[in-house]
Amino acid sequence: MSNTFWNDPIVQYNMKMGATIQDIAAAAGVSKSTVSLVLQHSPKIKAATAEKVREAARELGYVYNRGAANLRGGRSTTIGMVINDLTNPFFVELLVAIERVLAQSGYTTLMAHTAESVATQTRVLQSMREQNVAGLIMSPALGTPDDLPKAITSWGIPLVLVMRPMGHDVDTVGVDNNFGFALATEHLIQQGHTRIAFVGNRAGYAVANERRQGYLGAMDKHGLAVADEWIVDVELTPEGGRKAVRAIFDMKPRPTAAVCYNDQVAIGVLHELDRMGQRAGKALAVVGCDNVVAAEHTNPPLTTLSAGAERLGTKASETLLDRIASLPAVSSPPVQYFATPSLVVRESSLGIPARPSKSMTSGS
Repeated sequence: MSNTFWNDPIVQYNMKMGATIQDIAAAAGVSKSTVSLVLQHSPKIKAATAEKVREAARELGYVYNRGAANLRGGRSTTIGMVINDLTNPFFVELLVAIERVLAQSGYTTLMAHTAESVATQTRVLQSMREQNVAGLIMSPALGTPDDLPKAITSWGIPLVLVMRPMGHDVDTVGVDNNFGFALATEHLIQQGHTRIAFVGNRAGYAVANERRQGYLGAMDKHGLAVADEWIVDVELTPEGGRKAVRAIFDMKPRPTAAVCYNDQVAIGVLHELDRMGQRAGKALAVVGCDNVVAAEHTNPPLTTLSAGAERLGTKASETLLDRIASLPAVSSPPVQYFATPSLVVRESSLGIPARPSKSMTSGS
Protein backbone atom coordinates (compact mmCIF):
# COMPACT_ATOMS: atom_id res chain seq x y z
CA MET A 1 0.00 0.00 0.00
CA SER A 2 1.41 3.40 -0.96
CA ASN A 3 2.38 6.05 1.56
CA THR A 4 0.09 8.39 -0.39
CA PHE A 5 -2.92 6.59 1.02
CA TRP A 6 -1.86 7.06 4.63
CA ASN A 7 -0.99 10.71 3.97
CA ASP A 8 -4.46 11.35 2.59
CA PRO A 9 -5.99 14.15 4.70
CA ILE A 10 -9.34 12.36 4.71
CA VAL A 11 -7.72 9.39 6.41
CA GLN A 12 -5.63 11.44 8.81
CA TYR A 13 -7.88 14.31 9.78
CA ASN A 14 -11.49 13.48 8.98
CA MET A 15 -11.74 10.23 10.92
CA LYS A 16 -15.21 9.11 11.93
CA MET A 17 -14.94 8.12 15.54
CA GLY A 18 -15.49 4.40 16.08
CA ALA A 19 -14.71 3.18 12.53
CA THR A 20 -13.26 -0.34 12.81
CA ILE A 21 -11.82 -3.13 10.70
CA GLN A 22 -15.22 -4.77 10.82
CA ASP A 23 -16.76 -1.64 9.28
CA ILE A 24 -14.20 -1.66 6.47
CA ALA A 25 -14.77 -5.38 5.83
CA ALA A 26 -18.52 -4.84 5.56
CA ALA A 27 -18.13 -1.85 3.26
CA ALA A 28 -15.63 -3.61 1.01
CA GLY A 29 -17.41 -6.97 1.04
CA VAL A 30 -14.37 -8.87 2.30
CA SER A 31 -13.35 -10.68 5.46
CA LYS A 32 -11.76 -9.01 8.51
CA SER A 33 -8.57 -11.01 7.91
CA THR A 34 -8.32 -9.61 4.37
CA VAL A 35 -8.65 -6.06 5.69
CA SER A 36 -5.97 -6.78 8.29
CA LEU A 37 -3.58 -8.10 5.64
CA VAL A 38 -4.11 -5.02 3.47
CA LEU A 39 -3.43 -2.70 6.39
CA GLN A 40 -0.22 -4.59 7.07
CA HIS A 41 0.99 -4.17 3.46
CA SER A 42 0.75 -7.90 2.78
CA PRO A 43 1.60 -8.93 -0.81
CA LYS A 44 -0.82 -11.87 -0.51
CA ILE A 45 -3.85 -9.74 -1.41
CA LYS A 46 -4.69 -9.04 -5.05
CA ALA A 47 -4.19 -5.43 -6.11
CA ALA A 48 -7.85 -4.91 -7.03
CA THR A 49 -9.03 -6.23 -3.65
CA ALA A 50 -6.46 -4.16 -1.78
CA GLU A 51 -7.58 -1.00 -3.58
CA LYS A 52 -11.23 -1.75 -2.72
CA VAL A 53 -10.26 -2.08 0.96
CA ARG A 54 -8.26 1.16 0.85
CA GLU A 55 -11.16 3.00 -0.74
CA ALA A 56 -13.54 1.73 1.96
CA ALA A 57 -11.09 2.82 4.66
CA ARG A 58 -10.79 6.24 3.04
CA GLU A 59 -14.54 6.75 2.94
CA LEU A 60 -14.89 5.66 6.58
CA GLY A 61 -11.97 7.87 7.68
CA TYR A 62 -10.28 4.87 9.32
CA VAL A 63 -6.78 5.37 10.75
CA TYR A 64 -4.63 2.29 11.29
CA ASN A 65 -3.48 1.99 14.92
CA ARG A 66 0.06 0.81 14.26
CA GLY A 67 1.02 0.96 17.94
CA ALA A 68 -1.69 -1.52 18.87
CA ALA A 69 -0.69 -3.72 15.95
CA ASN A 70 2.90 -3.70 17.13
CA LEU A 71 1.83 -4.86 20.56
CA ARG A 72 -0.19 -7.69 19.03
CA GLY A 73 2.55 -8.74 16.63
CA GLY A 74 5.50 -8.14 18.93
CA ARG A 75 7.34 -6.24 16.16
CA SER A 76 7.74 -2.47 16.21
CA THR A 77 8.28 -0.24 13.20
CA THR A 78 9.67 2.62 15.30
CA ILE A 79 13.37 3.41 15.67
CA GLY A 80 14.66 5.48 18.58
CA MET A 81 17.28 8.14 17.93
CA VAL A 82 19.04 9.63 20.96
CA ILE A 83 21.36 12.54 20.18
CA ASN A 84 23.61 14.46 22.54
CA ASP A 85 23.62 17.89 20.86
CA LEU A 86 21.03 19.04 18.35
CA THR A 87 22.31 22.61 18.57
CA ASN A 88 25.16 21.37 16.36
CA PRO A 89 24.02 21.52 12.70
CA PHE A 90 26.12 18.46 11.89
CA PHE A 91 23.87 16.24 13.99
CA VAL A 92 20.78 17.68 12.31
CA GLU A 93 22.26 16.80 8.90
CA LEU A 94 23.16 13.33 10.21
CA LEU A 95 19.61 12.78 11.49
CA VAL A 96 18.09 13.80 8.16
CA ALA A 97 20.18 11.13 6.42
CA ILE A 98 19.28 8.50 9.02
CA GLU A 99 15.58 9.25 8.87
CA ARG A 100 15.54 9.12 5.06
CA VAL A 101 16.96 5.59 4.95
CA LEU A 102 14.72 4.34 7.76
CA ALA A 103 11.61 5.81 6.15
CA GLN A 104 12.43 4.09 2.87
CA SER A 105 12.44 0.81 4.81
CA GLY A 106 9.05 1.49 6.40
CA TYR A 107 10.22 2.71 9.80
CA THR A 108 9.28 5.86 11.66
CA THR A 109 11.65 7.58 14.06
CA LEU A 110 11.28 8.72 17.66
CA MET A 111 13.92 11.34 18.40
CA ALA A 112 15.26 12.65 21.72
CA HIS A 113 17.83 15.34 22.51
CA THR A 114 19.80 14.77 25.72
CA ALA A 115 21.79 18.04 25.75
CA GLU A 116 24.75 16.07 27.18
CA SER A 117 22.72 15.06 30.24
CA VAL A 118 23.20 11.45 31.34
CA ALA A 119 20.07 11.74 33.52
CA THR A 120 17.98 12.85 30.55
CA GLN A 121 19.50 10.10 28.44
CA THR A 122 18.54 7.49 31.06
CA ARG A 123 14.94 8.71 31.08
CA VAL A 124 14.52 8.76 27.32
CA LEU A 125 16.10 5.34 26.88
CA GLN A 126 13.70 3.88 29.42
CA SER A 127 10.79 5.55 27.63
CA MET A 128 11.91 4.16 24.29
CA ARG A 129 12.23 0.72 25.82
CA GLU A 130 8.65 1.03 27.03
CA GLN A 131 7.63 2.13 23.51
CA ASN A 132 9.00 -1.20 22.25
CA VAL A 133 11.32 0.43 19.69
CA ALA A 134 12.76 -1.93 17.09
CA GLY A 135 16.25 -0.47 17.45
CA LEU A 136 18.29 2.47 18.69
CA ILE A 137 20.78 4.84 17.11
CA MET A 138 22.58 6.90 19.74
CA SER A 139 25.31 9.48 20.14
CA PRO A 140 26.02 9.08 23.88
CA ALA A 141 26.04 11.99 26.30
CA LEU A 142 29.35 12.86 27.95
CA GLY A 143 29.84 10.71 31.03
CA THR A 144 27.74 7.80 29.77
CA PRO A 145 28.60 4.67 31.81
CA ASP A 146 30.80 2.22 29.92
CA ASP A 147 28.35 -0.63 30.46
CA LEU A 148 25.33 1.12 28.91
CA PRO A 149 25.65 -0.48 25.42
CA LYS A 150 25.70 -3.95 26.99
CA ALA A 151 22.63 -3.09 29.07
CA ILE A 152 20.70 -1.89 26.02
CA THR A 153 21.50 -4.98 23.98
CA SER A 154 20.41 -7.14 26.95
CA TRP A 155 16.94 -5.63 26.47
CA GLY A 156 16.86 -7.28 23.05
CA ILE A 157 17.11 -3.92 21.27
CA PRO A 158 19.77 -3.60 18.55
CA LEU A 159 22.01 -0.56 19.10
CA VAL A 160 24.26 1.47 16.80
CA LEU A 161 26.45 4.23 18.21
CA VAL A 162 27.27 7.24 16.04
CA MET A 163 30.25 9.60 16.34
CA ARG A 164 31.16 8.64 19.91
CA PRO A 165 32.72 5.17 20.25
CA MET A 166 32.29 3.15 23.43
CA GLY A 167 34.43 0.08 22.82
CA HIS A 168 34.82 -2.57 20.16
CA ASP A 169 31.91 -4.81 21.18
CA VAL A 170 29.09 -2.58 19.92
CA ASP A 171 28.19 -1.48 16.38
CA THR A 172 29.75 1.95 15.84
CA VAL A 173 29.77 4.43 12.96
CA GLY A 174 32.14 7.36 13.26
CA VAL A 175 35.14 9.16 11.82
CA ASP A 176 38.90 8.54 11.84
CA ASN A 177 39.55 11.63 13.96
CA ASN A 178 43.28 11.08 14.36
CA PHE A 179 43.83 10.95 10.61
CA GLY A 180 41.57 13.92 9.96
CA PHE A 181 43.24 16.28 12.39
CA ALA A 182 46.69 15.23 11.22
CA LEU A 183 45.52 16.10 7.70
CA ALA A 184 44.18 19.50 8.80
CA THR A 185 47.38 20.33 10.70
CA GLU A 186 49.53 19.19 7.77
CA HIS A 187 47.61 21.58 5.51
CA LEU A 188 48.38 24.52 7.79
CA ILE A 189 52.05 23.54 7.97
CA GLN A 190 52.15 23.45 4.16
CA GLN A 191 50.86 27.04 4.21
CA GLY A 192 54.00 27.99 6.19
CA HIS A 193 52.55 28.01 9.72
CA THR A 194 54.73 26.73 12.55
CA ARG A 195 52.73 28.03 15.53
CA ILE A 196 49.37 26.28 15.34
CA ALA A 197 46.75 26.13 18.10
CA PHE A 198 44.27 23.35 18.79
CA VAL A 199 40.96 24.96 19.78
CA GLY A 200 38.28 22.93 21.55
CA ASN A 201 40.22 20.54 23.74
CA ARG A 202 37.99 18.87 26.35
CA ALA A 203 39.69 17.04 29.19
CA GLY A 204 38.63 13.40 29.48
CA TYR A 205 36.63 13.48 26.25
CA ALA A 206 37.60 10.55 23.97
CA VAL A 207 36.84 12.25 20.64
CA ALA A 208 38.73 15.40 21.66
CA ASN A 209 41.65 13.20 22.67
CA GLU A 210 41.71 11.53 19.24
CA ARG A 211 41.57 14.87 17.44
CA ARG A 212 44.25 16.39 19.64
CA GLN A 213 46.53 13.39 19.07
CA GLY A 214 46.18 13.80 15.31
CA TYR A 215 47.21 17.45 15.63
CA LEU A 216 50.13 16.68 17.95
CA GLY A 217 51.33 13.85 15.72
CA ALA A 218 51.53 16.13 12.69
CA MET A 219 53.36 18.82 14.66
CA ASP A 220 55.82 16.26 15.99
CA LYS A 221 56.38 14.81 12.52
CA HIS A 222 57.67 18.21 11.42
CA GLY A 223 59.67 18.83 14.58
CA LEU A 224 57.39 21.68 15.69
CA ALA A 225 57.11 22.33 19.41
CA VAL A 226 53.67 22.90 20.93
CA ALA A 227 53.31 25.30 23.86
CA ASP A 228 50.83 24.14 26.50
CA GLU A 229 48.75 27.30 26.07
CA TRP A 230 48.24 26.55 22.38
CA ILE A 231 45.91 23.68 23.34
CA VAL A 232 42.89 25.80 24.19
CA ASP A 233 40.18 24.20 26.36
CA VAL A 234 36.86 25.90 25.58
CA GLU A 235 33.26 24.76 25.20
CA LEU A 236 32.46 23.26 21.81
CA THR A 237 30.24 26.14 20.69
CA PRO A 238 30.60 29.42 18.77
CA GLU A 239 31.04 31.20 22.11
CA GLY A 240 33.92 28.84 22.85
CA GLY A 241 35.50 29.85 19.56
CA ARG A 242 35.14 33.54 20.41
CA LYS A 243 36.80 32.99 23.78
CA ALA A 244 39.63 31.09 22.12
CA VAL A 245 40.44 33.97 19.76
CA ARG A 246 40.73 36.40 22.65
CA ALA A 247 43.04 33.98 24.45
CA ILE A 248 45.18 33.40 21.36
CA PHE A 249 45.68 37.11 20.71
CA ASP A 250 46.98 37.51 24.29
CA MET A 251 49.68 34.86 23.75
CA LYS A 252 53.29 35.88 23.11
CA PRO A 253 54.34 34.71 20.63
CA ARG A 254 50.85 33.89 19.49
CA PRO A 255 49.82 31.14 17.06
CA THR A 256 49.24 32.18 13.46
CA ALA A 257 46.81 29.34 12.74
CA ALA A 258 44.20 27.25 14.54
CA VAL A 259 42.64 23.85 13.93
CA CYS A 260 39.22 23.78 15.61
CA TYR A 261 37.37 20.86 17.18
CA ASN A 262 34.32 21.43 14.97
CA ASP A 263 32.69 23.96 12.68
CA GLN A 264 30.68 25.43 15.54
CA VAL A 265 33.92 26.44 17.28
CA ALA A 266 35.49 27.59 14.01
CA ILE A 267 32.49 29.79 13.14
CA GLY A 268 32.84 31.43 16.54
CA VAL A 269 36.51 32.07 15.76
CA LEU A 270 35.57 33.72 12.45
CA HIS A 271 32.94 35.90 14.12
CA GLU A 272 35.33 37.12 16.81
CA LEU A 273 38.06 37.87 14.28
CA ASP A 274 35.56 39.92 12.30
CA ARG A 275 34.48 41.78 15.45
CA MET A 276 38.13 42.62 16.09
CA GLY A 277 38.54 43.95 12.55
CA GLN A 278 40.74 40.99 11.60
CA ARG A 279 40.29 38.50 8.79
CA ALA A 280 40.61 34.74 8.94
CA GLY A 281 43.40 33.49 6.71
CA LYS A 282 45.43 36.67 7.23
CA ALA A 283 45.39 37.43 10.95
CA LEU A 284 44.75 33.78 11.84
CA ALA A 285 44.38 30.79 9.51
CA VAL A 286 41.37 28.68 10.57
CA VAL A 287 40.32 25.09 9.90
CA GLY A 288 37.10 23.49 11.20
CA CYS A 289 35.61 20.02 11.18
CA ASP A 290 32.26 18.58 9.94
CA ASN A 291 31.66 20.63 6.77
CA VAL A 292 28.18 21.72 7.83
CA VAL A 293 26.12 23.51 5.20
CA ALA A 294 26.93 26.93 6.70
CA ALA A 295 30.71 26.40 6.36
CA GLU A 296 30.70 27.32 2.69
CA HIS A 297 28.82 30.55 3.39
CA THR A 298 30.84 32.06 6.23
CA ASN A 299 32.98 35.15 5.72
CA PRO A 300 35.46 34.06 4.57
CA PRO A 301 34.36 30.54 3.55
CA LEU A 302 35.62 27.98 6.05
CA THR A 303 38.22 25.31 5.35
CA THR A 304 36.97 22.18 7.09
CA LEU A 305 37.23 18.42 7.39
CA SER A 306 34.43 16.42 5.82
CA ALA A 307 33.44 12.80 6.38
CA GLY A 308 29.93 13.33 4.98
CA ALA A 309 26.86 13.37 7.22
CA GLU A 310 24.92 11.66 4.42
CA ARG A 311 27.43 8.81 4.21
CA LEU A 312 27.60 8.34 7.99
CA GLY A 313 23.84 8.49 8.45
CA THR A 314 23.27 5.98 5.67
CA LYS A 315 25.84 3.58 7.11
CA ALA A 316 24.36 3.83 10.63
CA SER A 317 20.84 3.18 9.34
CA GLU A 318 21.86 0.25 7.17
CA THR A 319 23.84 -1.29 10.02
CA LEU A 320 20.82 -1.11 12.33
CA LEU A 321 18.43 -2.45 9.69
CA ASP A 322 20.75 -5.42 9.12
CA ARG A 323 20.72 -6.17 12.86
CA ILE A 324 16.93 -5.96 13.02
CA ALA A 325 16.57 -8.24 10.00
CA SER A 326 18.83 -10.88 11.56
CA LEU A 327 16.88 -11.12 14.84
CA PRO A 328 16.73 -13.40 16.72
CA ALA A 329 19.67 -15.14 15.04
CA VAL A 330 23.15 -15.07 16.56
CA SER A 331 24.67 -11.74 15.64
CA SER A 332 27.73 -11.30 13.47
CA PRO A 333 30.83 -9.47 14.80
CA PRO A 334 30.25 -5.81 15.70
CA VAL A 335 30.55 -3.29 12.89
CA GLN A 336 33.33 -0.76 13.49
CA TYR A 337 33.11 1.77 10.66
CA PHE A 338 35.25 4.91 10.80
CA ALA A 339 35.09 7.08 7.70
CA THR A 340 38.28 8.68 6.38
CA PRO A 341 37.70 12.44 6.18
CA SER A 342 38.90 14.72 3.41
CA LEU A 343 39.84 18.39 3.73
CA VAL A 344 37.69 20.91 1.88
CA VAL A 345 40.02 23.87 1.36
CA ARG A 346 38.51 27.34 1.33
CA GLU A 347 39.72 30.88 1.99
CA SER A 348 39.82 30.82 5.83
CA SER A 349 43.10 28.89 5.82
CA LEU A 350 44.73 30.48 2.79
CA GLY A 351 44.83 34.24 3.27
CA ILE A 352 44.36 34.77 -0.46
CA PRO A 353 41.31 35.66 -2.62
CA ALA A 354 38.62 32.99 -2.63
CA ARG A 355 39.13 30.11 -5.03
CA PRO A 356 36.89 27.16 -5.95
CA SER A 357 36.75 24.54 -3.16
CA LYS A 358 38.95 21.48 -3.48
CA SER A 359 39.36 18.38 -1.34
CA MET A 360 42.54 16.92 0.08
CA THR A 361 42.91 13.27 0.99
CA SER A 362 45.83 11.12 2.07
CA GLY A 363 46.90 10.96 -1.57
CA SER A 364 46.90 14.74 -2.13
